[in-house]
Order: sequence, then structure tokens, then C-alpha cells
Amino acid sequence: MPTRLSIFPPPGAVLFPGLQLPLHIFEPRYRALIGDSLVRDRQIAMIQPQRSVEGAPLYSVGCVGRIGEIEAMDDGRYNLILEGQSRFKLVRELDVATAFR
Repeated sequence: MPTRLSIFPPPGAVLFPGLQLPLHIFEPRYRALIGDSLVRDRQIAMIQPQRSVEGAPLYSVGCVGRIGEIEAMDDGRYNLILEGQSRFKLVRELDVATAFR
């Protein structure tokens, strides 16, 4: 498992190991996150924010998801299936220059 993952923190959406979650990715920052993940290892960290506000602190446990099936649309959006791999514990969030966490 990588120790550094891009964070996808959608309020109200939960991923569990061994299950699949269909997602429609349309926000520019999350389209960039998916594009980045596809060229690296197809994995992202899905974790809940503690509040539904931008930049809210994150809970300490999430699920590593692997991008399985994916459909890239002409306008840059994605339809994909995220496959839950394993739980993880957030140690710390890094300061990054990307639009996504």
C-alpha cells in the first residue's frame, strides 16, 4: 500500500473494503485527482470530512479505493467504479500545490 494518497472527501458518501461505489466525477479539482490517480496507481483515499464545509478537518479512518471500470467523457467528466481495498488511518494531511487534498 502506498503511504501517500490523494484525498477524496465527499460528505455523505462512504466506501467499505470489498464493496464497490459508482461515482460521477464532475468538479474540476476531482477530475484532476482522478487523472493524477490514473497515471500513478489508480488508488485514492476516500474519507469523510467532520463538517460539510470546504477544508473541514477529516475523520481519522477512511478506505483506500482502487479505480476499476472508468469512462472518460469528452468534456472531462468521469463515470467510474471505485473498489474498496482496505481501511486506513490518516496520520496527517500534507500541504500540497494541487487543487485537491
